[in-house]
Amino acid sequence: MYRIGLTGGVGSGKSTVSNYMHTLGIPVIDGDKLAREAVTPGSQAMARMEQVFEKEIFNEDGTLDRLKTAEIIFTNEEKRQQLNDIIHPYIWYRTQEELYRAQDEGHSVVVLDMPLLLEISWQLRVEAVWIVEVPLEVQINRVIHRDHFTREQVLERIGKQMPTLNKLNYADVVIDNSHSVEETERQVREALKHVPGFVFPEGMEV
Repeated sequence: MYRIGLTGGVGSGKSTVSNYMHTLGIPVIDGDKLAREAVTPGSQAMARMEQVFEKEIFNEDGTLDRLKTAEIIFTNEEKRQQLNDIIHPYIWYRTQEELYRAQDEGHSVVVLDMPLLLEISWQLRVEAVWIVEVPLEVQINRVIHRDHFTREQVLERIGKQMPTLNKLNYADVVIDNSHSVEETERQVREALKHVPGFVFPEGMEV
């Protein structure tokens, strides 16, 4: 099975690409979704987090306080690494389950939609790395509009990710998502023409 690792900086519009690939019949394993699953009360990852962080990042009802968590991981490198050491193994375990499911269902191609694909060296677990990119100012403005962050908050989050120029060194495919949705989709279709085993749904390859 051919695994595409899809990644891009915050605000790059990676979900636009993964959603389109899904409409083309390709299973998409959503890393953000699995990360949210990891912090569901009662999960094994949450139990470990409670041991490490005690009440520091939890609400009174036992759910994760996302604002406190974000504040900690973006200001304390040691605690950010502790959190990653708990969540990332869980995400990989669930990713493997989804890969087996896709294989059992007869899919020849699958997408791993992972924001930190390169930061945690998961490029070694895929056959190709696809990078979604936009100019920095477009990236900043999109996140400000979407998440209502200040410019400084957005730059802080961008600074915690691998710089886009560095990511491009790993790219087998680069999708420029700074133009229209139609242009982004055209680039995706063109790249998929070179993916072994992929067959477009009838009428969608044009």
